[in-house]
Amino acid sequence: MAARKKRYKLVDASCDFWFNDNSRVASPFPVEIQVELKKNAQAEYGKWLKNLSLSDKNEIEDEELVTIFEQLLFGEALKLVGEADSELLMTIHYPFMPRVGDSVNDQARGPSTVVERKLEEKEDGKLYMLVSLTTDSRHEPWDTEFMIPA
Repeated sequence: MAARKKRYKLVDASCDFWFNDNSRVASPFPVEIQVELKKNAQAEYGKWLKNLSLSDKNEIEDEELVTIFEQLLFGEALKLVGEADSELLMTIHYPFMPRVGDSVNDQARGPSTVVERKLEEKEDGKLYMLVSLTTDSRHEPWDTEFMIPA
């Protein structure tokens, strides 16, 4: 029984973190899918746990359990949102990257707003997020890029 309570506590804590904006990240999941997303991810997590051997259950650490649940959460989110909204897909895939509408305070240009972003694979075979911004004061466009870790 204690393991079951612990499992649900982990699910609730993860969902609380990812479903609410906080100092580290804004929620990548639209409010409209959160109830179904939690239910689906929890069901997949339960299936995953049932497939563990007894020795695996005794050896697995909490951090690993959190990682598995979060992988399932993000995977289920991608299923729910489909492929029609490329902005939302990018947000779910890269929740810590700047989003359209985000404010950025650049040292050289000052406060700016993200107006567009897109993914591009460069000649080196690495994936980059190209971000277009506009300065808040003079409305001057500028661009930057971030390498997406493999």
